[in-house]
Amino acid sequence: MKRILFKRVKIFFSAIVFMWMMCIALPLHATTWYISTTGNDATGDGSAGNPWKTLGKATTAVLVAGDIIHVNAGTYTETVQCMLAVGVSIEGDGVTSVIRSTLTANFTELLSLGSAQGTNGNQHISNLKFDGQNLSTYWAIWVKGRSNVSIYNCTIVDFKDRGVLFSARSDLTDAPPVTSYSTGNSFHDNVVNNCAAYNISTGIYGRGCLNIGGQDGMLIYNNTIIQNKRPEGYNGWPIKYMNDGYLKGCRIYNNTLTKIPFGGSYPGESGWDFCIELFHIQGLEIYGNTIQGSIDLNYNTKGAYAYCAWIHDNVMSRTVLNSKYESGIIFEFDTETAIVENNVLNNISSGVQFNTRSGTVISNCVIQKNLFTNMGFGNGSGTTGGILVISEGTNNPVITNLTIYKNTITAAPGREPFVGIDLTSMNNGSGNGIFIKNNVVTNFVLAWLKGSNPTQMTNVVLTHNAVTGNGNDNEPSWPGGEPLNYTYIFKYDDTRIQNGSHSRSNN
Repeated sequence: MKRILFKRVKIFFSAIVFMWMMCIALPLHATTWYISTTGNDATGDGSAGNPWKTLGKATTAVLVAGDIIHVNAGTYTETVQCMLAVGVSIEGDGVTSVIRSTLTANFTELLSLGSAQGTNGNQHISNLKFDGQNLSTYWAIWVKGRSNVSIYNCTIVDFKDRGVLFSARSDLTDAPPVTSYSTGNSFHDNVVNNCAAYNISTGIYGRGCLNIGGQDGMLIYNNTIIQNKRPEGYNGWPIKYMNDGYLKGCRIYNNTLTKIPFGGSYPGESGWDFCIELFHIQGLEIYGNTIQGSIDLNYNTKGAYAYCAWIHDNVMSRTVLNSKYESGIIFEFDTETAIVENNVLNNISSGVQFNTRSGTVISNCVIQKNLFTNMGFGNGSGTTGGILVISEGTNNPVITNLTIYKNTITAAPGREPFVGIDLTSMNNGSGNGIFIKNNVVTNFVLAWLKGSNPTQMTNVVLTHNAVTGNGNDNEPSWPGGEPLNYTYIFKYDDTRIQNGSHSRSNN
């Protein structure tokens, strides 16, 4: 009997302990607090019946993690910077809940979420409109040091320099996080318009409507981000790095991104054509986006991931072919295991290009099953074509295992580039293992493919490419002689293929 009683007491106390642990695991006294245009910061208590008047007041008063500040419909003009406590969220009634600020100081955000690196924010900002008041307020929101912060269903317009910033660091130093990356952050289902600066007169580099640095696994999706309202030379980027990037496992998908058509005669003259520009990436995935403007990725290593970047199933197209030179997808400096597949790139000057410097390494990259249409010359500097290796002065990239497979590359009538697949900038470098198979390449002036002089490539395979209307009698051009260990099985245009396919192996 005593043994049974002891067992029952033990079970009872175990249940009490479990319930106590569950209680402390949940936010205690989670409360929704209110602001209203008819509220009062002096006499209000933040309740639904007696709300405060400003977000500034609410963010100083609401400090308990799990609590929510609700912004009733109306327009709120904030006179101080709003500092949001860890774990506290802000919700509104949609675009009718408008937050704006009288702050005009440079490098100052309206809403600040700042903590030491590695802090778990565990909070969200949603269903609000942030208004920069015709470019008078510098930044909208800066999330610094915090993880697990979500910004969604917000509209952010007309900020002077940047819209939203996510960084692991709390400063603007171009360096990786000191202690830890931010994890679990997300930015989705937002509209951001006219929040990124570029100033050719002062020489500042371009800013972003959305700026990201020191992020691990950040998700950016279902947003509409537009930067095309400012005069020529003053528009920044829809998405740009900060703190020199340092991004791991981030995903950018199902967004509509629009950058003003490029108007300069050389890169940097009137800004750049970048829609997305990111530095120091690993495991980046970009897919399902509709993009007007280019993607520019720098310092691309795969780290612990299967790729440095996987860019797939995007549509990158201008409504008409720009009279100026505009790029598509750009990899700069080293690029390790980039995969570019199933994209449509239309009405631009170049499809995929590797912009190399001294000794740049391009390794294990795959460009496949993309549709490059209406590729055309633009006024100004820039190498046009479908797939290109470009050197910025040294012509000595090192390429290993580059696969170009099942792409369709067509030139714009009347504005045909010289070369479809351009390998001319390699006369001081080397290439080992270049596989170009089953592509369709049409209407390029000099040749569908051209190598460097001297030819610095070995183990080159060209097989079953359908080439029509190109210069050099639809033959690849090797001005420095054919590569060492060269396999060539080719297919002529329809007027000549009747004579049969021709193959040559030079080993």
